[in-house]
Amino acid sequence: MGKILIFYILYMITGSPVAALLIIIAVFFAADRTFFGFMPDPFRAFRVSSRVRELRKVVSINPYDGRSLKELGMFMIEKGDYQSARRYLEAAEAKMSDDPEFNYYCGISIARTGDIARGRELIDKALNASPGLKYGEPYLMMAEVYMDNGDYRSALPLLEEFEKIHSSSSRGFYRMGFLKMKLGSREEGTVYLKRSIQVFKESPFFKRKVDRRWAWKARMLLRGQKF
Repeated sequence: MGKILIFYILYMITGSPVAALLIIIAVFFAADRTFFGFMPDPFRAFRVSSRVRELRKVVSINPYDGRSLKELGMFMIEKGDYQSARRYLEAAEAKMSDDPEFNYYCGISIARTGDIARGRELIDKALNASPGLKYGEPYLMMAEVYMDNGDYRSALPLLEEFEKIHSSSSRGFYRMGFLKMKLGSREEGTVYLKRSIQVFKESPFFKRKVDRRWAWKARMLLRGQKF
């Protein structure tokens, strides 16, 4: 009802329903970009799309450009296109196999496309070379692969390692809380889910847009449980 009233007021002021609607959309978009972060950033999406086009041109001319192939693979992982990521990253493997970050991304793309054992080997190789790589992100991402495949017990030690490195991750606490619930430890799960929410509340302004999703999921899971 409130939105209809706002629209009506803007329509009366502007004299145009289209202008009123555009104002509402602009205000909503500005608020989302400033406070919430639920909508994707169209400006970043445009920059990424332009960069991907550039990189594809580069590798079409030089298909052995390892750095460009790696960057393309990283963008594809960000998009959730793991098949394309794997194709690009495996094409660069001969040249980039000593790079821990490359092995992490290549491992995730391989694990996400079905070969979990081989993907895990590459991620272990990356972490052996650089235990604190990307602030523990490889542990979390590999744990999520196991969880998405219902292998909760394999995910547990990875999340424990991630927590040692990153002790203020709303996402990590949510994942651990969810995992504990699945393993039957409801009390521990509840503690972790509440920590996920608390971390969000204590997050600096710029980080809240990242943490909000996980705090929201933690709240929903807590509300759905009976203790």
